[in-house]
Amino acid sequence: MLEGRSLSTQKPRVLLWGGKSQARIVAEMLRETDQAEVAVVFDNLLLEPYFSSPGVFVNDVETLKTFLPTVSHYVVCIGGEHGFARTMAARALSILGLKPLNIAHGKSHVEPSSELGSGHQLMPFAVVHKFCTIGHQAILNTNAVLDHECVLGDGVHVMGSAAVAGQVMIGNYVTIGTNATILPSLTIGEGAYIGAGAVVCRDVEPYAVMVGAPARKLRTRTHAFNEKIISSLTNVHGNFGGSAVLPSV
Repeated sequence: MLEGRSLSTQKPRVLLWGGKSQARIVAEMLRETDQAEVAVVFDNLLLEPYFSSPGVFVNDVETLKTFLPTVSHYVVCIGGEHGFARTMAARALSILGLKPLNIAHGKSHVEPSSELGSGHQLMPFAVVHKFCTIGHQAILNTNAVLDHECVLGDGVHVMGSAAVAGQVMIGNYVTIGTNATILPSLTIGEGAYIGAGAVVCRDVEPYAVMVGAPARKLRTRTHAFNEKIISSLTNVHGNFGGSAVLPSV
């Protein structure tokens, strides 16, 4: 029993930044794999926990600061189209000395010739084919497929059952919607949003929202990011507009 307790204390203690569905899924995956211990769940938008967790639930930054010395790693559980917010939160937590934790379901598959950045989250049956390069804080949801030689930037989210064909270049903070299809050798500009079921047949300009088959531009989008929370946590102000530089695990 003492040996088991000693081994348990060696597991990373993790902060989940975000407390809703993505955090619930990540917490369960960590429980199933015994990879790490959820110590703190932070979500400033919730008055009470969304799910049961062994971790302490916190919803204000000042209280969070008191718990930071008790954790070593973090997972940013912000999904949807909020890749910029996910990347900026990760940058702030790295500044504070925490390490990003990679999450990969046992039924996901990444070819050995591909490279994934830190803080990635791979859900069941996500597939990354040969010679792909994926940036930091990427999410590949259930049944998402990247074919050969794709390049993804930081904060990209490929939603469930989306298919990205070979040699596609995807900029930072792009969201590929559920069941969307990206045809080969295209470039998807930074911050673009590809709607559910869209079929992209040509290059997409930065921050364009694309819908339909074939996909057409609906409008231009902007980042959604609460800089005030990050600034109050790190005491770094006005320095979150550029590309995030995140460490490897």
